[in-house]
Amino acid sequence: MGALRVGFVGLGGIARERHVPGLRRIPDVEIVAVANRTRESSERAAAEFNIPVVCDTWEDLVARDDLDAVFITTWPYLHHPVSRAALERGKHVFCQARMAMDFRQAREMYETAAASGRVAALCPVPYGLSVDKTVARLLREGVLGELRLVRVTSLSDAYANPATPLNWRKDHRLSGLNALTVGMFIEVIHRWFGWSSMVSGHTQLFVPERRDAQGRSVAVIIPDQFVFTTIVGDKLPVQYAISGAVRHAGDLIEIYGSKASLRYDVRTDLLLGAQAGQEFRPIEIRPEETYDVKNWRVEQDFVRAIREGFDYHPNFEDGLRYMQVLEAVYESAAQQRAIGLGDPVSTRRSSPER
Repeated sequence: MGALRVGFVGLGGIARERHVPGLRRIPDVEIVAVANRTRESSERAAAEFNIPVVCDTWEDLVARDDLDAVFITTWPYLHHPVSRAALERGKHVFCQARMAMDFRQAREMYETAAASGRVAALCPVPYGLSVDKTVARLLREGVLGELRLVRVTSLSDAYANPATPLNWRKDHRLSGLNALTVGMFIEVIHRWFGWSSMVSGHTQLFVPERRDAQGRSVAVIIPDQFVFTTIVGDKLPVQYAISGAVRHAGDLIEIYGSKASLRYDVRTDLLLGAQAGQEFRPIEIRPEETYDVKNWRVEQDFVRAIREGFDYHPNFEDGLRYMQVLEAVYESAAQQRAIGLGDPVSTRRSSPER
């Protein structure tokens, strides 16, 4: 097999920090083309990383016959058209999270990927990667007993100040329904416990208008706060409290069973556990369970999936399922009722293991 030839659409921050260095550590991988929002930006990226081809548009890049894979590291508004066009041209796709603007786009992306026979990968949320295998082992061994309740708390002051200007994460024209860490934590919960089957939610928007970079007042649609419950599988309740409008920050996943409990603190990347009546203490991460998030294997896993048929996660099915839950939160809040989730794909399988 010859060199794997890669093009980048939107070579920005995370591509510079993670994806380009990650790809360059892999033998026989070449980054040969780039297309950013402007020709000037593309030329700067090409000069910085010695990329030989500068494309005027993403359409020009995707149309190239000398590319095997496309990395899409733009804001969500371009994920749908670029990924579908690349897959339809027979290219493998690595798409930055979050997957799409809404569930409809995610479904179309998934269906295009399924028909293409190509690898369609999403960039994983780093939360929990370092403890995934340990959590899976403890659940498999029944250490917690019967699972009774999971709670997700994600709090920040990112939008607590009404004077904070509009950014792309708050602009529905660029981000769609994606908001705060909602999709990120749904991805983690699916990874650990399986797919969601029901959603009941409430949202709040405290600041309905913000100033953009030009000082213009823009209507805000994306909520500042989400409080919702999902049912995973048939009976496990998962409660989410996710806010960008409070003054004390923190990200925590709590898992309560009939015998013991776990707490995962995202900020400190620590997994703690306690039997009934005991204090929480750090859980041992066995050598074979370790994952160095600072030196993640995302690009290596993507290339392995192409070359060896490695089962990569999160893929477009995983993304379709978290986008389904996200949209259902909005629908539940608007209709003030619980929303049942049907199977968004034709063939059900067990949730992914990492």
